[in-house]
Amino acid sequence: MDKSDLIKQKDNLQIQRMELDKFFSWYLDKFGSKMDPKKPNTKVWQLYRSKMTEYGELATKIRTLEYWISK
Repeated sequence: MDKSDLIKQKDNLQIQRMELDKFFSWYLDKFGSKMDPKKPNTKVWQLYRSKMTEYGELATKIRTLEYWISK
């Protein structure tokens, strides 16, 4: 893989991250009032946690690609 391929991959991952940012804005506006921290076992919380896990994985991949692009 050359540097241009890594940059394309990073760009695609950043687009996915922006889509998740948009999702979180929408989700918290719509369901934020239903997210009771005392009851974290609801479906609203489950979806939120799964998307946060996905977001964390994307962020890790982006950081890794940024590292390899800089080398």
